[in-house]
Amino acid sequence: MIDSMTASAPGKLILAGEYAVLDGAPALVIAVNRRAIARVRAGAPRGSTAFLLAVAHELETRRGATDPAAQAALEIAVDSSAFYDGITKLGLGSSAAVTVVATALAIGATSAAAELDRGEVLTIASAAHASAQADRGARGSGADIAAAVHGGTIVFTAGRTDRRAWPRSVRLLPFFTGSSADTPSLIARVTAARTERRSEVDAALAAVGDASRAACAALSAPTDLAATAMIGAIALAAAAIDRLSTATGIDLVPDCVRVARSAMSRFGGTAKTTGAGGGDVAFAVIPATADVTEATRALIEAGCRPLPLSVDETGVDLRADAS
Repeated sequence: MIDSMTASAPGKLILAGEYAVLDGAPALVIAVNRRAIARVRAGAPRGSTAFLLAVAHELETRRGATDPAAQAALEIAVDSSAFYDGITKLGLGSSAAVTVVATALAIGATSAAAELDRGEVLTIASAAHASAQADRGARGSGADIAAAVHGGTIVFTAGRTDRRAWPRSVRLLPFFTGSSADTPSLIARVTAARTERRSEVDAALAAVGDASRAACAALSAPTDLAATAMIGAIALAAAAIDRLSTATGIDLVPDCVRVARSAMSRFGGTAKTTGAGGGDVAFAVIPATADVTEATRALIEAGCRPLPLSVDETGVDLRADAS
């Protein structure tokens, strides 16, 4: 029964390909080990967020208003507190994780199937999330939904997900920039700037896409070349976002990220924004052979707040509560 089930799904970081993914370029995305948790709670507000309402509406549209999953979606409560630091939103894709986890619980716990159909969860959650986001003027690419469903490291291209493995020779050091960013607002501003300065913005977006292709290709590099290939590609991706920031006139790269980039160079690494930029979580990459303690200290000295995040390989998960 649905009241004895719990579902969870991870957050995400878009490491490369942001903005350009909306034009069909590949994005390099990782799921991270901060999870939204969904349960049925007695007395929980029905459809308490726009994303839960969108899930219920999508299920009703596809299955009919009397379908058990459509009814169940309105009774779900989701805990997304792991995506916050106190009251500060970290920018780890909480809305996508909430949408995926609610979809999974509504479908999985009202189905007789032995296993959760991730394909169905992906389809319904993608449509529901896009519908809810459209009200804010930014439907998104769906990369965050794919990461929450599949977990791990993925290459996301025009709705297609290719599950990959993060290279062991590259250490990922995520950090909070100190301020939250409003992704739909930034996307809308970049879109407006593209209309006003088409050639400059298009050229910058092409550079973002090319750098992301290089980062995605680095996932297949030979072991002895993987660190050089990935760190070099992330450096290109960082430079491309700098170029997009200049072309649009929008401050997409916080000062601490620029300082961190310089600091990481002495470890053979670099630093870059994630997602829409402008704040939220950024990350550094260094060779696995570098001194992590010293690199972390350098990030703190740069004004960054290191976060204990790692790649979450599980993706969306549905299980019976322990009795």
